[in-house]
Amino acid sequence: MSHHRWVDDPRDEIRRRVDIVDLVGREVPLKKRGKNWLGLCPFHADKNPSFTVSPETGRYKCFACGAGGDVFTWVMERRNIEFPEALQLLAREANVILPERTGPREPRVDHSSAMETALAYFREQFERSSVAREYVAGRQMDDATVKTWEIGYAPNVGEALAMYLKKAGVSLAVSKEAFLIDEDASGGYFDKFRGRLMFPIRDERGQLVAFGGRLLTAGHPKYINSGDTPIYRKSRVLYGLNRAREPLGKSRRAVLCEGYLDVIACHRAGVDTAVASLGTALAEDQAKLLKRWSDEVVILYDSDDAGRKAALRATDVLQTAGLRVRIATMPQGDDPDTLLKAGGPDAVRRAVEANMAPTAFRLMDVENRLNPRQEEFWTEVVGILALEENQLEIDRQIPLLAGKYPDLRDPVSARKALQRMVEAKRGRAAPSEEEPRAYRPRPRPTVAKSSLHAAELIVFRSLLDERYRRNAWLFSRARDLFTTDLGVRLSEAVATAFPSAPPEGPPTGWLHRLGDEPLREALSTLADDLRGQRLSEDYLADAVTKLREMSAARQQRATLDKQNDDSAKVDYLAKLRLRKPDTRIVKDDDEDLLFE
Repeated sequence: MSHHRWVDDPRDEIRRRVDIVDLVGREVPLKKRGKNWLGLCPFHADKNPSFTVSPETGRYKCFACGAGGDVFTWVMERRNIEFPEALQLLAREANVILPERTGPREPRVDHSSAMETALAYFREQFERSSVAREYVAGRQMDDATVKTWEIGYAPNVGEALAMYLKKAGVSLAVSKEAFLIDEDASGGYFDKFRGRLMFPIRDERGQLVAFGGRLLTAGHPKYINSGDTPIYRKSRVLYGLNRAREPLGKSRRAVLCEGYLDVIACHRAGVDTAVASLGTALAEDQAKLLKRWSDEVVILYDSDDAGRKAALRATDVLQTAGLRVRIATMPQGDDPDTLLKAGGPDAVRRAVEANMAPTAFRLMDVENRLNPRQEEFWTEVVGILALEENQLEIDRQIPLLAGKYPDLRDPVSARKALQRMVEAKRGRAAPSEEEPRAYRPRPRPTVAKSSLHAAELIVFRSLLDERYRRNAWLFSRARDLFTTDLGVRLSEAVATAFPSAPPEGPPTGWLHRLGDEPLREALSTLADDLRGQRLSEDYLADAVTKLREMSAARQQRATLDKQNDDSAKVDYLAKLRLRKPDTRIVKDDDEDLLFE
């Protein structure tokens, strides 16, 4: 017997009927602790159980990273979906019937119906067109590929689609708004897509929202995509994401291509996390969408000059969104489709796996454009290395560049010269007089540095590193942890600028929010001043433990000073000396300061 229940507002009913312990426990091993359940947090690299699920309140909470919510939040976060979809899923699980909408049909429903009707037309025309089928066969796409990607054809006839839509009951006004037809000067209608192979564009939920069309004969433009419509914003959709969504949930690594044929070629080659920005410059919203589904993006753009420039622009957008970026290259003149045709699936997979860091790609670009005997070559090289935050990548690149350094054949001297130039570019050191004057970058202006304790330094440096940022953000807002003037001021600035969530993306994208210029400058230099310092969650935790001990010690000393008891002070200092020092981070002497 069915136990469906009709309710006016289903959210509270769903919360009551869905057991949050059971829901979370399907993915996270939980152990009962009193009234609650405890486990390792799935939202960060949790080593000590800090994740609590409360059946009494119907909520979960991580006391380390701050993640929390109810059954709806859990499903949205774990499945990377929006609330309406989470509501539908949980309603089915709870056997709750959602109330039907009343009133006039929503415009979105009308436009979606128009798009699906147009797709049916394009698919019919593809089966009838020998030109379209021959083109697809020439691309080595079989019937299964055509069916999977719903490839269609728009015949080169003025108003065939307009008439088809009208007969199907779709209003011409809606068809026009959906970018399917347009109106001429005489008031008649004509098809927007003519003589083109058609690619339906679905959003990440599988909703048909747009079309792309490739011209099959000579002419321009070669490609046409739907413009923005009531159901489509091109800056918020990635082609192929509806098919890449499931494998992305496992690998968390996306492959970003330029166009639909590139994506299809990648999927045919087994690279099933490929998506495309549809030939347009990657938008911030598209990068944010990728961030929801992945942690790393491999850019696989065309190997021509336009593709190279687009890859560098996309790198900046993706890094600002907080994504790790790698760049893959292909032989000159190739794209994923031609590579698949010439070398088979292995050639595409090898190209994706042979990716490189953005810094290496930028340096390769400089080497392709300039000669090492040119001053501009070294100006660009040093500038690129100075912006790299990963010291390991710098250490990897400098020996490769040293052999090209002018007038210094000794590789050791060349490496040292390059390192000094990079440090000088960052404002950390003066260039040697032995280096060519034209290669010496002007040091950036520095600010007076206040004292910062070593443990404080680790907390704020961790804030700059995305791997440890969430925990560092939680700790950095605790003003009482910090002893130095700079530490207190930085803590207050972070708490003010980011009161409810940690900053996202590279520091260059959010340091300006700290407000005070000296504070921004001080925090931005931490990456350089601690370069080479080992960081980890354990080191961050140890640093916070040290700061807490110091805070407790200050309070104890203040209490003893008020009591004016010399014997108690002697006992306290004796106990302090007996403690085993932790030499991994800082000395036990809380007067030991860095940044002096």
